[in-house]
Amino acid sequence: MRLVHALLLGALASGCDDPPPLPFDGGGIDAGECGGPPAEIELGTGIDSSLRNYRALADGDPVSLVPGPQGGQHIWIALRGRGFDPTLPRIELRAYRPSDNVLIGRLRIRLPMLTAPEDPSRLALPSQTLIVDDRSYCSVLGGEVRIELDFNDLAGRCRTLRRTVRLVDIDPGSPEAIRESWRRCCTERLPRCFAPMDAAVSGDAVATD
Repeated sequence: MRLVHALLLGALASGCDDPPPLPFDGGGIDAGECGGPPAEIELGTGIDSSLRNYRALADGDPVSLVPGPQGGQHIWIALRGRGFDPTLPRIELRAYRPSDNVLIGRLRIRLPMLTAPEDPSRLALPSQTLIVDDRSYCSVLGGEVRIELDFNDLAGRCRTLRRTVRLVDIDPGSPEAIRESWRRCCTERLPRCFAPMDAAVSGDAVATD
């Protein structure tokens, strides 16, 4: 079994106005019927793509916007849980601007979950990059972002979660020059910050034989 990851990041055309809502069909993961007890899932964050430094998220908790090496920006999102098949669950993460319910980021993946290093009784998903649209991150930096999760293990154990977190600042682990550059993009509305691409934010990881 090999795992093929495909990540497509697109931003709307440059300009100073807030973008329209990103296209989205409004549904959750297409994974068949759910039945029985729901999966036990906890939504959290990390500081890199490993299993380390996990922190559970409650409503109102702070998270950082992380500048990516290819010019985009993301929020680290990780999961912990038990009571489901960890082989290749389908996971969909969405980020919304709560003030007007605009979708500003989405990630759809199928990845195996592993034993949590801090608690062997739980399963863990390493932190994933929930990418935030170029034209939208300024409108939520220093404010709220609603994170929604749809989880399905394909064996009927499912869970839907929501957390509204505070996007407090640019990642403190980033060099100060990078942090200042991202802030200036928002305060001065610099056109170079917003890539003129046609596609909407989307991320998918697909498992194939």
